[in-house]
Amino acid sequence: MNYKIPIVMVVALLFNAQYVIAKEDSSTQKLKQTTDVKFKGIETIVVTAQKRQQSVQQVGIAITAFSGDQIEDLGYENAQQVTAMSPGVSTIQPNGPSSFFVSIRGVGQNDFSGDHQESPVAIYIDEAYISAASGAGFQLFDLERVEILRGPQGTLFGRNATGGLVHYISKRPTSDVEGYAKLTLGRYNQLKVEGAIGGGLGESVAGRFSFLRNTHDPYVTNTIGKDLGNGDDWAVRGQLLFEFDQGDWLFIAKAGEQDIDSGFFEHSTSRVNPITGLGEVTSGGNFTQLQWQEPNDGVHTGSYNNIGYNIIETRGITSNFRWDFNHNISFTSVTDYFSLKKEYLEDSDASPADFFNFLLNSDLSQFSQDFRISGDGNSLHWVVGLYYLNIEGDFANGGQTRQYFEALGFPGTGDNGGPNGIYNPFSTKTKSSAIYGQVEYQLTDSVTLIGGARYSNEKKSQDFKSYYVEFDGTSTGIANEDTFELGGAVFDYSSATYKAATKEDGLVTAKLELDWQVDSDLMIYTSYNRGIKAGGYNAPLDITDLVDGNAVTGTVDDMSFDEEILHAFEIGFKSDFLDNTLRINGAIYTYDYKDYQAFRLEGLTQYVFNTDATVNGLELELRAQPTEDLELMLGIGYIDNNVEDAYRLPNGQLVDRVAVMTPEWNINGLARYQWELSNGGVVSAIADFSYMSEHYFQLKNAPTGKEDGYTLVNMRVNYTTLNDLWSVSAFVNNVFDQEYRQMVFDLSASPEQGGFGMSENYYGQPRWYGVSFTYRWE
Repeated sequence: MNYKIPIVMVVALLFNAQYVIAKEDSSTQKLKQTTDVKFKGIETIVVTAQKRQQSVQQVGIAITAFSGDQIEDLGYENAQQVTAMSPGVSTIQPNGPSSFFVSIRGVGQNDFSGDHQESPVAIYIDEAYISAASGAGFQLFDLERVEILRGPQGTLFGRNATGGLVHYISKRPTSDVEGYAKLTLGRYNQLKVEGAIGGGLGESVAGRFSFLRNTHDPYVTNTIGKDLGNGDDWAVRGQLLFEFDQGDWLFIAKAGEQDIDSGFFEHSTSRVNPITGLGEVTSGGNFTQLQWQEPNDGVHTGSYNNIGYNIIETRGITSNFRWDFNHNISFTSVTDYFSLKKEYLEDSDASPADFFNFLLNSDLSQFSQDFRISGDGNSLHWVVGLYYLNIEGDFANGGQTRQYFEALGFPGTGDNGGPNGIYNPFSTKTKSSAIYGQVEYQLTDSVTLIGGARYSNEKKSQDFKSYYVEFDGTSTGIANEDTFELGGAVFDYSSATYKAATKEDGLVTAKLELDWQVDSDLMIYTSYNRGIKAGGYNAPLDITDLVDGNAVTGTVDDMSFDEEILHAFEIGFKSDFLDNTLRINGAIYTYDYKDYQAFRLEGLTQYVFNTDATVNGLELELRAQPTEDLELMLGIGYIDNNVEDAYRLPNGQLVDRVAVMTPEWNINGLARYQWELSNGGVVSAIADFSYMSEHYFQLKNAPTGKEDGYTLVNMRVNYTTLNDLWSVSAFVNNVFDQEYRQMVFDLSASPEQGGFGMSENYYGQPRWYGVSFTYRWE
């Protein structure tokens, strides 16, 4: 199918800071015919960032929030699109579509070695923490809202996080029968079906079932085989809500799968500059046996002799129980179980050569329990909680390395047996228990003092082994694990061999904040947060540069890293002007990092290490609604980032660098205009954009891994009938077909130095257009 969609395009100059989240009545979140209602300006935004309902204008935290209706209106389909519309926030995909990290104010993670590595920016779904990077890049459907909190979080949420958090909240069941069905037809034969149905199931019992199925053809052309980059996802969510006189119990069961042909990197030849040691783009062939160079036929075209894949299965159960006692005291229990399985393979050399194919496997299970008690008094609000988290996982990374090993002169590689690959199975265990609390005391009618603290006990262990193996030639199955007849692994890092393979730490998080409600339209706050993230373990693909006695990059001690501590200072304001038709929020902050957990990639050796860092920045969010029919939004984020001693030059000198995916400027915006038709229906035209200034994908800041600034523009037209039952939307994402990279791996070195003489470039999706039809009933 080939869909040609007529679209009315609106050119926008003012933009997004954050869309409105209205109070519990979702009907206030849509712009409808209101000829009989006086225009009241910008709607009140209600969030639960402090574990109770509050206007976002009265919360001393930098927050960007979206309602489910706003996500629907904007046509956002995945988590990455939502985070792109928040100042100072960017997304990191270390292995293309196989993993997803969020970076907030330069605080992020870039380790692609496996799902064992937790991010300093926590992801929550319905108050349940998701630890695995592969579990965070899900499709969005049937959501009540999304809240993005910038800055350390640890005194109110279960899992402490130094960078901030993103919280996705599903639409809850109600006693009223309601639901929707949506069909999307798009470019590359996209067929997406989603919907939900819910209502009362008896006295004080309600249920809701939601689903999504999304498929599309590949958008990456393979000149020598099967095309890559298809879509094949499904997800379901079932909920039961039991309501009592003094509380309720919400039970959620969910599942999802993805199965796509992946690993579609664009090959670019590069070499190491001998003075700087950094990769630079050059001409000529790479170091593969074919001396192959990517033809100039577009960034979404390649020659892949190996068809990669990304298979992810997730399952989860969440129980959220709330009971309200007398004297304004409430008890909440959130119990969650989550599991994830992943198989991933890519054509890493992105060429016709059988040179190097990287693989990942994950089998992870996670259990968490959060108990909270909260209370309200005349001038006091308090929350105390107990949290427990247990994560256990069996993982593996490695590579099919036939021609790479031949280039290194390995004997017996290939048909004669002997090693043709690297295989690193490892298991990790994390147990964390914590007590936390926060108190808000109203000193005067306009001044509130907030204090919070958290103590966590963190236990971690790792069992890591590295083998030079012989793959069976048809898959990632291993024909011979001990090719060198060593009687075991080439390298063994476990509690039996290294004491450091188990660790236990006591961690302290703290918060102090002062809020001044100057008047009903202006709030000023200042805060200090001590954020902390526990240490952990590395799982490098190639362990040579860590265990070799002559290693320059690191030592075996770098198999583990220590906790990072962030001292964050922030001053901000939230204000409304001109009869609530103009909203301006802003913040300025400074971060002092001790033992910042930085990520280093040198050749095929990658690991997290500790160093110091500083971050200074500011954010400004504006929203104007001069009339009922026009909305203008703008978000601006500025970040000055410095990671100390991040890279060692060939002469041995340590130099500072800028963190990964940390542009100096991050700007996003939106314009929306609506008008009423003679039949009573409403048409709205929306244009949004996001801009990132130049940034790097690797901490060493190599020229080959530098991305120039770029802007992405999306446009959309929605038509809704008078009774709000039917709506039709036409959309174009990436209107100008911008070619932009979302990840680069600098492998410019020679095989002897752990490289391929090339760089892997992962490009974002091309222009995408389509049309959606939605039917709602209630």
